[in-house]
Amino acid sequence: MSKGIKYIAIGLIVLLLTGFLILSLTIDSIIKSNIEKVGSEMTGTMVTVGSVSVSPFSGQGTVKGLRIANPEGYGTEHAIVVDDLFIKMNIRSLWSDLIVIEEVVATGPAIYVEQKLPGNNLRTIMNNINEAASRGTPTDSEMVIDHFLLKDGSVDLYTEIGGERSARVEMAEIELNNLGSDNGRAATEQVIQQIADRVIEQALRSAMRSGTEQLRDVIQDLFD
Repeated sequence: MSKGIKYIAIGLIVLLLTGFLILSLTIDSIIKSNIEKVGSEMTGTMVTVGSVSVSPFSGQGTVKGLRIANPEGYGTEHAIVVDDLFIKMNIRSLWSDLIVIEEVVATGPAIYVEQKLPGNNLRTIMNNINEAASRGTPTDSEMVIDHFLLKDGSVDLYTEIGGERSARVEMAEIELNNLGSDNGRAATEQVIQQIADRVIEQALRSAMRSGTEQLRDVIQDLFD
């Protein structure tokens, strides 16, 4: 191989590697910023992500360090923490008006319930999400999630009702399918609303099982 051809080959390899790196960083940045922006707008709190790493070829990857902060007026820093989130998606859909996600698996989420009279932090967040979804579609995009799974979750309860106390319980597995595609395409906000409603309901039911009789009555009222 002549020196000229060798240098051209090396240059092409460097160019391809650089292009791959730029594409990967672009995809990761888009996913991270979208989660933080839309999440914060809908929950009415600060939503942050530690890092995102998704392959531009397979569409598979991870979201690390997802944090949903508590609303103002609550003592604990976070309402929901998910350190390990697996996603598989159609990468091309990031540049379209329909985001297609094949699978989302949240492993070991930690959910913190801070109960006060007459409500709690999770119900406040859910109310914010419902209001955001009812306002329309500021993201101007739609979303489909074929399969959502939450497993190995835990719920920590903090309350001063009936005396200051705390408790931790395991959370039942949650599995949802065909989100956003049951009745045609759905707005991104509506899909997030569906997931949040199920997760928060399950977390509150778990908290209710761990509380005193007085606390169970208070939380039960939220489902009536």
